[in-house]
Amino acid sequence: MKKTVHSIGIVLEQLEDAKAVGHPLQELYHWREPEEIEAVTQALTSLGYQVALLGTPASLCRNTDRTLAGIDFIFNISVGFLTRFRMSQGPALYELLGMPYSGADPYSKMVSQNKQLTKGLLDSLGIPTPPWVFLQSLDDLPAADVLVFPMIVKPAWEGASIGMDQDAVVHNRSDLQERVERILKNMRMPVIVEQFIVGRELKVGMVGHDPITFSGIIEDTAGDGTPLGDQFLYFDAKKKGSFSKCALNIADPAYARLMADCHRLYRTFAPLDYATFDVRMDGEGNHYFLEFNADATLHPRRTLAECCRLNGLPYDLLIKGILDSAFRRFNLAGT
Repeated sequence: MKKTVHSIGIVLEQLEDAKAVGHPLQELYHWREPEEIEAVTQALTSLGYQVALLGTPASLCRNTDRTLAGIDFIFNISVGFLTRFRMSQGPALYELLGMPYSGADPYSKMVSQNKQLTKGLLDSLGIPTPPWVFLQSLDDLPAADVLVFPMIVKPAWEGASIGMDQDAVVHNRSDLQERVERILKNMRMPVIVEQFIVGRELKVGMVGHDPITFSGIIEDTAGDGTPLGDQFLYFDAKKKGSFSKCALNIADPAYARLMADCHRLYRTFAPLDYATFDVRMDGEGNHYFLEFNADATLHPRRTLAECCRLNGLPYDLLIKGILDSAFRRFNLAGT
């Protein structure tokens, strides 16, 4: 007999948790903004659940019995700070506690967080990704000689374009060395150097598992609606709203190979309740996966929610789709 879920606890990081880390906040942009917390809470409440904010995985671990008293299910939007395993800590704890939860498991969280692991997996599966190298120190810089300019330089363990500004794309060896050195010093983590693909930037969103209940594509464009071309999404421009988004027709044959690869990759990381894919498409229609995001934000104005909205799925049904998927996995019943 299925257990019915009545109460849901949200595990997350907030701004005060980021401040307590003691690093510059621009290196820690993973706390959940009030707008996202309110949207998730309101959606869960409107679906008939009692909702409580439980704090971070660390705070939950320190007060497990008291914090989880009366909680039937964990809605996980925790992604942690700094470490190369930050995203996996919450799911690992819930697994040990025997608590059902939403989102990806520790394996998928950790692999998708680390770009070198994701891109190595893509290569092994024959799924296209831009040529790339993984640099752990400046001594490794000659490895980038196999690439051609322009190149884009990224922190290996980060997301949300943290550590990337308008100069992240480089066109010569001197600028490449300067960017790599800056990330190694300031971010204190290895570096991914990737051949930069001039063209369009697409985002694919998926919700559900066995079955996938939603798939959609949107395009990030310049403010005037034109394709990005040699522009790219960097941290400050994202936060200032310098780019726009538009829906694309998922049934268009031009995206058939892309969607086949998305489904294949989604199944590889399964079980999942939702995820997004960052993709560049060149002028000849060839697609290249940049990232797989098992930690996709649920902020109502960010990628997944916008992909759903622009393709006809309102926010409350996005949250319901996530719950339905997780409940099926854990053999639970909703209210």
